[in-house]
Amino acid sequence: MTQTDKLYIDNTDEKASAAIDMVDAFLDGKDLDRKKKIHLRLLAEETVGMVKAMTGDFEAFFWMEEDSGDYRVKLNLKTEMDREKKEELLSLSTTGENTAAKGFMGRLREVIENSLLDFDNTLKLQQQNEANVGYNYMGMGVVGDASMAGTPIVWSLAGYKQTLEDGEEAWDELERSIVASLAKDVTIGIRSNVVDMTILAR
Repeated sequence: MTQTDKLYIDNTDEKASAAIDMVDAFLDGKDLDRKKKIHLRLLAEETVGMVKAMTGDFEAFFWMEEDSGDYRVKLNLKTEMDREKKEELLSLSTTGENTAAKGFMGRLREVIENSLLDFDNTLKLQQQNEANVGYNYMGMGVVGDASMAGTPIVWSLAGYKQTLEDGEEAWDELERSIVASLAKDVTIGIRSNVVDMTILAR
C-alpha cells in the first residue's frame, strides 16, 4: 500500500490548496490515465470542500492511499465542540437550522458534525423518529448493532442507496453528486468524538 502524508487541514483556503497539491503530486507518480486522475482529484476536492464548510473547533487529517489498484480518500476528524455550542450558533439563524446542509455533501457534512457533537445520541439513530430528518438521513445508511455500548457506528453510501426509491428528493441529490457518481462507496465510522470517513473510488 502507498499513501500520501496525513495532512492537517482546516477550513482555510491555504490548507485546502496544500491538500490538493499533495494529491496531485501523489497521482503524478501513479500510472493512471488522465480520466482516472481527474476523478480522484475531484473526490479529493469535494472532501476538502466539505471540511472548508465545517464550523466550530475541530481537528482534521486528510490523506489518499492506494492498495492493489484501489484508491481511497481518507478523512479523520475530532472535535472539542459540544452540542450546546452548536445550538447557540444555529440560534443565530432565522430558522434555527443549518441552511448549508443541502445537497449530498452538505447532508454528509451534517451527519459528521452531529455525530462528533453527540455520540450517545448517534448510538440511538436506529430508534429515532423518522420525522427527525437530520438523523434519519444517516440512520438510513447505518449498519451494525447500535445497542452495544462502545461499538462504532458505520454509515455507508451503499446501504443508504438501498433504502431510497427513484423519484425521491434524496435520490435526485445523489444523481447530481460528484462523489456519489465517482465513488464505489462512502463509509463513515463514528466512535466517541472521532469520525473516520473513507471514499472508495470507482
